[in-house]
Amino acid sequence: MEKVKLHTRMYGWKHVWMEFADEFQGSVDDPNPDSSQAGMSIMVPIKNTPWLLVYTLEPGKNGNHGHTTIETNYAGSRDFKFAILPQKQLSAFSKLFGMQDIIVGDKDFDLHFVIKGNDASSVRDLFANDEIRALVVEEPTIVISAHPDNTDSKPSPKLLAAQQYMLSLKIPGIVDDFERLKGLHRLTALLLTSLSVEDAAVKV
Repeated sequence: MEKVKLHTRMYGWKHVWMEFADEFQGSVDDPNPDSSQAGMSIMVPIKNTPWLLVYTLEPGKNGNHGHTTIETNYAGSRDFKFAILPQKQLSAFSKLFGMQDIIVGDKDFDLHFVIKGNDASSVRDLFANDEIRALVVEEPTIVISAHPDNTDSKPSPKLLAAQQYMLSLKIPGIVDDFERLKGLHRLTALLLTSLSVEDAAVKV
């Protein structure tokens, strides 16, 4: 009889991340495995695709809880970029000049999130997916961007430099729940698949 795994936070966030990497056949980069105060990364593939997701957690300092990021590079077949963030974080869009505000058409979604992009029709098609919207709503503090370069920070050095676009998801604090990590994996996979349908990403 197969033993059922119990994903628990009892042993700390690194234990949860290691279990997640194991279940999703990922690899781990943890320079200081004995310290929960030191950051780590896990590289997790999306099954049957060329895409590799890099989960990175950098615990904060001086009482700050840090942030969790999920990043991946993809080959962009056309210049399509967008960013989404909670209504309360509008100042984070200060660098996104030239990108228009876009209303998706879902009243609840539009009430809580702001989207900017350079192709309103493609953005609406992207977020027409009910599951994508639902997964975003489950993470009310998430910031997502798809851009030739990351407008927030330098890309993770573990990303494949040969690809020209980056999809980035950033969540304040430590994501230490297995199901949340799994949901973020699903969200990123759906976004990449939808980008390929919109002819904005190429499966190479």
